[in-house]
Amino acid sequence: MKFVTIAAIAALAATPALADPVAREQAKADYHAAKADAIQADQTQANAQATADAATADATSAQAQANAAQANASNLQAAANNQQATADVAQGQAATSQSVASSAQAQADQAAATKQAALDRAAADRAAAGSP
Repeated sequence: MKFVTIAAIAALAATPALADPVAREQAKADYHAAKADAIQADQTQANAQATADAATADATSAQAQANAAQANASNLQAAANNQQATADVAQGQAATSQSVASSAQAQADQAAATKQAALDRAAADRAAAGSP
């Protein structure tokens, strides 16, 4: 656009070559049209820059939100891992308790069998001794 403006100014400066009033008026009209085009181009550039700046701000905000969401997800994942470790420990303790309970039940069953055998021997001894 600046080239067109410079060309129009150069054309107006060369008045002997543009002695014709119609050509002179056309050159003035071209100059004003070029100047208006340059102003419009400047406005278009300013609008495009404002749009780009707004888009950059939006992108920066979106990136900050994404970073915060990622940090939150990492924290939640760490908490879930901690809970899983706690659950694994509890599961191990439950398995140990189950094993101890099974062993105690076996001992109780053995004690009941020993008791029954002793009662059976006592009854057999009484019967052999002749007491009713």
